[in-house]
Amino acid sequence: MLIRRSASLLAVVLASAAALVSGQPSAYTVPGAFPTSLYSNYYNNPTATSEQPQPVISDPVTHNVFPYPLTDPNVIPQNDTADPHPLPPVADSSKLLEQAIAQVKSISFNPVFGTDQCARCQASMEVAKFLALSAPHQGPNFTVAICEYFNYSSTCEVSYGPLTLGPIFTQVMSFADVGGYDGQLLCAQFLGLCSYPDTLPLNITGWFAKPKPKPLPVPKQPSGERLKVLHVSDLHIDPRFANGAEANCTSGLCCRENAYNRQSPQTPLLPAPRFGYFLCDSPYSLIAATLEAIPPLTGTESTGFDFTLYTGDLLAHDPSNQLSRAYVEYSEVVLYDLLKRMLGPGPVYATLGNHDSYPSDLAASYSLGGKLGQEFGWLYDHVTALWNYEGWLPEDSVAYSRAHYAAYMVKRTDGLRIISLNTNLWYRSNYFNYINASHPDTSGMMRFLTDELQDAEDACDRGT
Repeated sequence: MLIRRSASLLAVVLASAAALVSGQPSAYTVPGAFPTSLYSNYYNNPTATSEQPQPVISDPVTHNVFPYPLTDPNVIPQNDTADPHPLPPVADSSKLLEQAIAQVKSISFNPVFGTDQCARCQASMEVAKFLALSAPHQGPNFTVAICEYFNYSSTCEVSYGPLTLGPIFTQVMSFADVGGYDGQLLCAQFLGLCSYPDTLPLNITGWFAKPKPKPLPVPKQPSGERLKVLHVSDLHIDPRFANGAEANCTSGLCCRENAYNRQSPQTPLLPAPRFGYFLCDSPYSLIAATLEAIPPLTGTESTGFDFTLYTGDLLAHDPSNQLSRAYVEYSEVVLYDLLKRMLGPGPVYATLGNHDSYPSDLAASYSLGGKLGQEFGWLYDHVTALWNYEGWLPEDSVAYSRAHYAAYMVKRTDGLRIISLNTNLWYRSNYFNYINASHPDTSGMMRFLTDELQDAEDACDRGT
């Protein structure tokens, strides 16, 4: 630095010496007034020393005169509104799909994520979310493409296309907080790419309408009368059961015409018996024989049961692409009718299992709003109407069941309260349960149960 400064000073001294030798002046005094001859026109008085001159400038290319406000020192513009920078054109839905797939692929091998597969998973879901919001009809196509790219399944198109689970995934992506708690749960439960987050603390302040009574009320004295109660579950009727089909299959649901064993794909190794087999769902013959045997085995041929509990799972284990609303309703009609006719006059208090919806495992909260919130309303309407038709559900419970996920309460004359819940709204395989998962009761089902138990406590009733 010292050498540079010395060299500069030396250059100045030498230049001054040279000027003196040549007779040239070494300094120049600028006149006080601006040289107005530089420009022919001015926006202000160019001779004034209190401000800078503002000459009128013409562009020789465009032949336009630049306006005074462009350089007016008293008015500084904030944004150029005359010539804004252009934005890219709006992408059509196919371009959005193409880019979404490309972005997920980039995320999958981007080294910035290192070994953090959870971060990759949630970042990819963020891409899926924006596609679901901007081009929802492309959601199923995106799901299939990602399934195929990562080889998640050998039946991507069948399982996750627009007629099966593709629309469900699209809904979940559009509503879930995929970059937060919801996304971490989804990546943990269904992909195994995240660890499960800690369960959030539950704030029950104000949850109960009344404090716990002290002392506890004296329980009602038992009558000494015994009730005959039957519990039935998981009948899984298979109306597509095929006698003689492969019962020991390696191809999914056995005892179907399309079932086979890889060791003998053309000829069944174990032809399906008429009354079913362990790896198969229940044929009509098995269902009828089972229900026919119950009264004589329990001594209820003449009396029937005081009531029966059916705790869900009417349908066969068909894959989603082989299910339909009509197939669900068919199974409901058949089994509830058989229960009514073969078990006697006692009411059957039924609830829905995870295989009793279409697609299976699913139940959407009404909090989604609109048509999406009512997506399974047809199911709740139908089973409620059937329960009422069979004489099991009283009129005062019908409206509530229709409007509350087929959940209901029946107060019996013996003082026992039957409370039926739709537990699919807490089922881990229900994709809709990962929307707003940080909220403890998005469906209101826990609120319903709490209120019913409070009413039962107030009335000194027993509940089941």
